[in-house]
Amino acid sequence: MVPVRTGLDERLEQLRDNLVEDASELMKIYEISINSLISLDVEHVNQVLDAREKARIKFWERTGDILLVISMNQPMMGDLRMISTYLRGTDTIERGMRHARDISQISLILKNQAGVNNIPSNLVNLIQIMNEQLIDLISNIFESINSKTNLDVDYISNKWSKIGETWESCQEIISQTPGSEIGSKIGRLNLFRALSRIERTGYNFVRFADLWHHALNNEWISIEN
Repeated sequence: MVPVRTGLDERLEQLRDNLVEDASELMKIYEISINSLISLDVEHVNQVLDAREKARIKFWERTGDILLVISMNQPMMGDLRMISTYLRGTDTIERGMRHARDISQISLILKNQAGVNNIPSNLVNLIQIMNEQLIDLISNIFESINSKTNLDVDYISNKWSKIGETWESCQEIISQTPGSEIGSKIGRLNLFRALSRIERTGYNFVRFADLWHHALNNEWISIEN
């Protein structure tokens, strides 16, 4: 019996377009959350919290759309690889929004509970660098998805290594900075938590990139290694 593929390609294209659109929104919200952190300007925190709530709802809508594609068609193995990748991508973006929310909430804690007036400039510089590295990594992955071309695996691997190096430098500065400058124990712990969220977002997208490579090439790789 011939598999039912009527309209499947168009539906897969729509899923891909949705994913690219959601990733673009994530990068915009992430920038806002990082700016809130480094400046301790909490004016836009509610914008990030609202975006996170919308992303949570959208995650279930996108998941439903993906499952609907499976129920309406009889996808081949290559189609199923692509569908499972889009499902992982939707989850990865939602997790990224959750991390952006956490970072924004930490800016509130640092300002209102820890009494931090300014984050040390050397740490601010590293946070900005780490965020730029993360955005570059995500952008590169979704350029590949948007054009449906192979990933630049070396670029992704190199960018991930640099994120790890920057994260280590941030930890060193946070550990060595006097508590009076970063809000004592509560400030130090929350700065660690904020930076760990950036690192975890990067890790999740590297794992997603592994899956995207597999969807395109039917070959398993581990970019983080």
